[in-house]
Amino acid sequence: MPSKLLVATGNEGKLREFKKVLCGVADVVAPHELSLPPKEVKEGTSYAENALAKARAYRDQFDGLICGEDSGLEVDALDTRPGPLSARYGGEKTSYPEKCRMLLKELKDVPLYERTSRFRATIALIDGDEVKTFEGVLEGWIGFEPRGTEGFGYDPIFIPKGFSQTNAELGLVIKNRISHRAKAIGKLAEYLKSR
Repeated sequence: MPSKLLVATGNEGKLREFKKVLCGVADVVAPHELSLPPKEVKEGTSYAENALAKARAYRDQFDGLICGEDSGLEVDALDTRPGPLSARYGGEKTSYPEKCRMLLKELKDVPLYERTSRFRATIALIDGDEVKTFEGVLEGWIGFEPRGTEGFGYDPIFIPKGFSQTNAELGLVIKNRISHRAKAIGKLAEYLKSR
């Protein structure tokens, strides 16, 4: 029987990805599904640090496997900003459509070949006394305008390597197969199968 895995997120898009990739491998639950209140976590400067802080926030309320995830968009022309601060880029209350507009404005004079970027995701898993981390990266570049309605976050402006459409145009089936998060969750799945 699959182990129960608490994924420390309130983000429905991320939760769907975890449930899809780990289907049959782990019984994925979110804090709100267990009536656990959301936790405010003071985030640091690295994805691994943030992911572990999210997982540790539930350690005293859940006896079992717990994981946290942190991800961000790294834009080479902006010295890899916004990076681990992607969710707070422009302020925590700023909507993602506005964040995308702000990012495009920062890049307005940057030609396509200099708009290289990547999505990076890190998962931290607490397994008893052990902590394991898993990383996934999706290379690509930033387009010139938002396109597409599927996906979330920076998906409408990110064009993955090997495609001409943005993540938000590709559709969830393709996006979930190639995404940085799917790659990291895939590594987590392999670990869970082998334990």
